[in-house]
Amino acid sequence: MGRKWRVRRPAWVEIYLDRIAANARLFQRKLGRAQLAAVVKADAYGHGIEGVSAALYRSGVRWFCVSTGDEAHRLRDVCPRARILLMGPVDRRDLRDLLLRNVTFTLFTIDFADELDSVASRAGRRAVVHLKIDSGMNRLGVPWRQAGDFSLRLGLFRGVSVEGVYSHLATALENPSFMQIQRRRFERSLQEMRRLGVIPRIRHLANTGGVLVSRAFHYDMARVGLGLYGVTPQESHAARLGLSEAMVVKARLISVKWVEPGEGVGYGLAGRVRKLTPVGVVQVGYADGLDWRRGADSVAHFRGRPLPFLGRICMDQSFLDLTAVADDISVGDPILILGDDGLFPAQSRGPDFWEMSKVTGTIPYEVMTDFGKRLPRIYKP
Repeated sequence: MGRKWRVRRPAWVEIYLDRIAANARLFQRKLGRAQLAAVVKADAYGHGIEGVSAALYRSGVRWFCVSTGDEAHRLRDVCPRARILLMGPVDRRDLRDLLLRNVTFTLFTIDFADELDSVASRAGRRAVVHLKIDSGMNRLGVPWRQAGDFSLRLGLFRGVSVEGVYSHLATALENPSFMQIQRRRFERSLQEMRRLGVIPRIRHLANTGGVLVSRAFHYDMARVGLGLYGVTPQESHAARLGLSEAMVVKARLISVKWVEPGEGVGYGLAGRVRKLTPVGVVQVGYADGLDWRRGADSVAHFRGRPLPFLGRICMDQSFLDLTAVADDISVGDPILILGDDGLFPAQSRGPDFWEMSKVTGTIPYEVMTDFGKRLPRIYKP
C-alpha cells in the first residue's frame, strides 16, 4: 500500500463555516415557514461540499441540492440523514446506487420516469421525484402549459412517487417583471395539476434572488446557493442583509527581487517599473483561480496595506509591488489575495467577489468556483 503524501502549499483558501451558517440563518428567518434548501453543487461553489454540508446540517439545514450523482454520493457520506435533491440528469447505470442512498431525483421526461420505475421496481423501492417545470428559462423542464397532462401520466408508474414540483428563475433582481411572469406560469401549472388531482407536497421556485424579491416566491421551500456564501445577485443586497463572504484566499511571499528602473516583470515584460522597485512573487496564479485578465490596478493586502499587482498573472505565480511594505515584509509572510479575514478594518481587506468579478469581466459565481479547484482548504469553525 502506497504512502499517503501530505504536501503543504504556500497558498490556500480559508473557509469560515460560521459565516455560512449565519448566512443560512438570515435566509431562514426571511423565509419564515418555508424551508431553506442549501445549494451545494459545484463543490459548494468552490467552498467544499463535505465541510460546508456538514456544518449546515449541524446548524439545522435538512434539504440540500446538487447537480451530479457524484456530488450526491459525497454529500450522503457526510450527512447520512439529509434530504438530497439531485437537480441534474442521471445516467441509467447510476440510478440504483443513488436510489438505495435515498436521493431524490428531478424528473422532466417520460423516458426518465420509465427508467426510474423499472430500476425502482427491481430494487423493491419507490423513487421519490420532484417534477421540474420550465416556466421560461428554456433549459430543462416540462413546458409549463403541459405540466398537468405530464403529471397525470406519471400515475402510470407505480415505482415513482411525486413529492415535489419546482421551476427555476431565469432572471434575478435585474428583471423583476420576468420573474413575475415565471411565477404566474408556475401558478398556472400548479392549478392545472390540482385540477387533475395531482398535489405535490413541496413546491419551490425561489433561488437567492427569488427569496429577496417577494414572499410570493417562497412557497414551501427555497433553494439558496449564492447567498449562503455571502454574495447576492445584486451587489448591494449582501451588505443590506448582513451577509458575510465565507471564502478568504491567502498566499505566502516566496521571493523578493529589486528590479531596476525601466525593466519589465513577467511574461511579455508587461510589468514595467519606473524606479528601483521591490517585486514580490506569490505562488498563486490563474490555475488557482486568480484570473489572467486581472488588471494592474488590482491589489492584494499585507497587514492592511495595499500591494498592487504587477504584470501578467502566470499559471502558478503572480507579482506584487512591495514598495509600501519593503521594510516590514519578509519571505514567508502571508498576503491577503481575496476576502476579509477579520484582522483589519473593512477598507483594508482584500477585494470581495463582486469587486474581483468586475475587474475581470465575469460573475462572482465563476470567481468563487475557480478558487476552489486547486488550492487546499482550511476550515475555520
